Amino acid sequence: MATVLIFGCGWLGSQLGVALAEAGHRVYGSRRSEQNLLTLPPQIQPLWWDGLSLFDGAIQALLPDSWVILAMPPAAQRDGGSAYLESLQLILSQSSRAKRLVLCSSTGVYAGLAGHVNESAAPGPEPRAALLWQAEQLVRQHPAPYILRLAGLVGPGRHPASFTRHGVMAGPEQPVNLVHSHDVCRWVCQLLTASGHGFPQVVNLSAPLTATKAEFYTAACVQAAVAVPQFVAAVEPGRTVDASLSQRDTGFVYRHHGISGLCS
Repeated sequence: MATVLIFGCGWLGSQLGVALAEAGHRVYGSRRSEQNLLTLPPQIQPLWWDGLSLFDGAIQALLPDSWVILAMPPAAQRDGGSAYLESLQLILSQSSRAKRLVLCSSTGVYAGLAGHVNESAAPGPEPRAALLWQAEQLVRQHPAPYILRLAGLVGPGRHPASFTRHGVMAGPEQPVNLVHSHDVCRWVCQLLTASGHGFPQVVNLSAPLTATKAEFYTAACVQAAVAVPQFVAAVEPGRTVDASLSQRDTGFVYRHHGISGLCS
């Protein structure tokens, strides 16, 4: 059994916490609002941290030999991501005694790249890619970092049919790169079970899927009984995220793949 601290128990962080607790780990989760801690799933022991301050004694006492998971998505639209980077730097400066540091990053680090991309291809030329790359470089300063580049997240409350913007979607011929939150949780559980041994330090998590955007999102909208979007020409290049490393040597198999699996 491991002690796990999750900073950022939002949509994904809360699911990770529940999955890890149900796997037998002792899980603590932080939120920035003390009020929001009241709605934390009961499997997760609450910790308050405002993202700006030094850790209090309770968090400090938990850090030695713990796994720290950073599940805080960057809010680049507010300040260019500077507050996000400052929070990561603050966590890093206080977590040298943590056993492992796991960053939930994004395949957005490839934004602007075209074609087939794997873990060696980052960063892309877009501003969001630069922000994610900076965050990854901060985490790499820890003695034992793991960086999970997550494709577009789907799962409970996030049906792919809701991803269309005002009924319009660009790039009908482009590939789709998505991952179900349940598979992310399963991959992290396996990482902890193996104590990181044999697992890559930087990895893409993206479900095997060969459908184009037109094929996938048309089927997703039909399943959700919502209007099929109008497809228009893409402005950005399309890319296929290679996630073979996430299965190589780890024994991991995606359970949610294909149109029906990713829409469940």
